[in-house]
Amino acid sequence: MIKKLFLIISLIFLTACSFLSSAGTNIERPVMGQSPIYGKWAITKFIYNKKINQDNFLFKDIIGENLYFSNDQVVLADDYIKDAEYKVKYVKLSEYLYQKFNLDYKSLGIEDSDVYTTYIFDSKSSRSIYYEVIKTSENTALLFDNGVILEMKLIDDKINNDDLNNLIIAKKDEVLARGNLFDYNGDKGFLIAFKTKSDSNMPTWNYKTLYIKFSDSKLENVYEMNNIIIPRNDNFSEISVQKESKGEETTDKVILKDYKNSKIIKDDGDLMKTEDLKENNTLKTIDFVTNNYINVESLDRESNKTSLRIYKLDDLDSKNPLSYKEFLNEKNLEAEGKNIETLKKDPYNIGIYRDNGFWKLKGRVDLEDNKFSDFDLNLVLPYDVNKYNEINIPMSHIKNFKSSIKDGFVSPDNKFLITLENNYLRIYNIEDNKINPSAIFEREIGNEASTIMTEWATGRYSNIWQQELSSNKWGVKWIK
Repeated sequence: MIKKLFLIISLIFLTACSFLSSAGTNIERPVMGQSPIYGKWAITKFIYNKKINQDNFLFKDIIGENLYFSNDQVVLADDYIKDAEYKVKYVKLSEYLYQKFNLDYKSLGIEDSDVYTTYIFDSKSSRSIYYEVIKTSENTALLFDNGVILEMKLIDDKINNDDLNNLIIAKKDEVLARGNLFDYNGDKGFLIAFKTKSDSNMPTWNYKTLYIKFSDSKLENVYEMNNIIIPRNDNFSEISVQKESKGEETTDKVILKDYKNSKIIKDDGDLMKTEDLKENNTLKTIDFVTNNYINVESLDRESNKTSLRIYKLDDLDSKNPLSYKEFLNEKNLEAEGKNIETLKKDPYNIGIYRDNGFWKLKGRVDLEDNKFSDFDLNLVLPYDVNKYNEINIPMSHIKNFKSSIKDGFVSPDNKFLITLENNYLRIYNIEDNKINPSAIFEREIGNEASTIMTEWATGRYSNIWQQELSSNKWGVKWIK
């Protein structure tokens, strides 16, 4: 009886299932006592790289490379794990890729199904650092390695474990000498804009932008600017919200100003273009902005009704919001079902919000008494809406580090963590894949701060941005 009970408990632990049915998948359960991805595999295809600043051509040299997974050791294209530990989870592929990686499975060219995903840990190191392999069939799998997705195919799973370990030992020196293939080092800059609640009789938000410049492994400078400063094409733009009062009416005006590059603004002579958005007796809050789009939440002071709208920045004057159909194709529309039916009453009532480290699209439906309900549209935002929509360390791990963290951002080289926690922005070093508990920088930013824009610059672009943003043009305040 005890042996049977032990066997049942072991099986549950190995598969990490939540009593999910395996119907509809042709992938067999992992064998007890054996690595769930045991054997010799080969990299067959480059699939995806979330680091848009990186040249994907560099991955051509590892196509065809052999990878080995024994019961206790692993060798990958750029890493060796001496004391490997595996954990398996049974998941719905489409839901898992969206919720964890903010990826649409269709963009990867794979079919949706119930699959096993395997986490590979170094048992002698931090369990928060791991690789992941998702089996898409008995002989094919996706390898997730530091933001890069590679397809691999099974070559041989009949090799004796000792022989497999010998192959791993023979290859490990070559792999370790190669270093991390999927990393980016050097100068980088992080531009973040956020809004904070203002003490006022009516809803009012203040907007600020910080530019944080890193030089390889150290924090170099931090600059602070009023309003939202955003890179657009070959110049920067400023977005602000101004209040206008007339009698008992108060109106917010969203103003976009494009300026010429590399000049000190003394008057509007350097102004390239101005656009604005306003509606009488309506207050406006900016919830999201990127170089092409802006998401505005409006409060009509007469009806006390709120609404969401997304506009193209280059067409702000026309006041033509975008419909949900601009973001969802026919297949997405069918999948959303009831949610789309409610949106049809107001097809423009959509917005972009932060959730678990990602930007996502939501819809809003009006309820009685000027109340409303928001719902996630389960859509990965298109690249032209937001080019930077990634996080190299899962938010669950970041919040485990400090429960007070509301939002977090990791540098492309995994050396720095930037957080919003309580009323502060803080920066931490990441060393040996561990977050150093002592912040290297902190800045009080105000009440109820929330992120509305993020952009990374790498290499020479980070220095170009520094030169531009540190000029007197933006009334910059040098903090560090």
